[in-house]
Amino acid sequence: MAGLGFWPHGRFSVSSRNLEPATLRAGIGGVTAKLLVVDDEQRTAEITAELLRRAGYDVDVVRSGGEALERVRLASPDLMLLDYEMPDMEAPEVLDSLRSGEHRIPFPVIILTGARHSPADQVVGIEHGATDYIAKGTDRQVMLARVRGALRERAGASGAVVRGRLQVDASRGEARLGDRALKLERRPLLMLQLLAQRSGDVVPRSELLEKVWGTSYKGFEHSMEQAVHQIRREVREPKWIDTVRGIGYRLVVQP
Repeated sequence: MAGLGFWPHGRFSVSSRNLEPATLRAGIGGVTAKLLVVDDEQRTAEITAELLRRAGYDVDVVRSGGEALERVRLASPDLMLLDYEMPDMEAPEVLDSLRSGEHRIPFPVIILTGARHSPADQVVGIEHGATDYIAKGTDRQVMLARVRGALRERAGASGAVVRGRLQVDASRGEARLGDRALKLERRPLLMLQLLAQRSGDVVPRSELLEKVWGTSYKGFEHSMEQAVHQIRREVREPKWIDTVRGIGYRLVVQP
């Protein structure tokens, strides 16, 4: 609700420079990506949705956190753009509902922040499972680039990785060890999949930050440590995740 209600530089015009290549607006399976915009401020929501539609995306709009959760239960989007502050719920509450429980939702969520929101609010959102954040009023090309990046992450997470008894498919929000389902939040799940893909190799902390958290900011290293703790707790095999001091982590799958 708070913040600038428009994307700058006047009316958005359609041109080859503004339109996204088909490969960058595709969702899972190669079809046009379905985006859900969640914002109680009607004008901001309409302008955001129109910008995304003109870039080639299939866009739906809802006006509250509760309505967003209901819509997701009916049909999961490829990506959600979520206003930080709404009358019924704030973004972290919506994220908690999406990322917890039996039916965890694996799609990326980008938070839309306003002028009143501080970097601390952005950190809270990301630690609750947001993929990224965009300040309202950001240049439209930056916004579209962030959307493309989040969709690329989702596409890159598709396909199960199998290492011995361990199976991880982050695109479906699933991980199993033998017959047992692992209850992992989105970032621990993405981290486990990346470690499984590189099983036996040390994955640097800097690479994990870039590929799982989408940042090089070392302030998120505590969040990474929490993710490792959650993976170890769920796997129940502490020695599977090897901490290489000063470098990163390595997955060593046992038979």
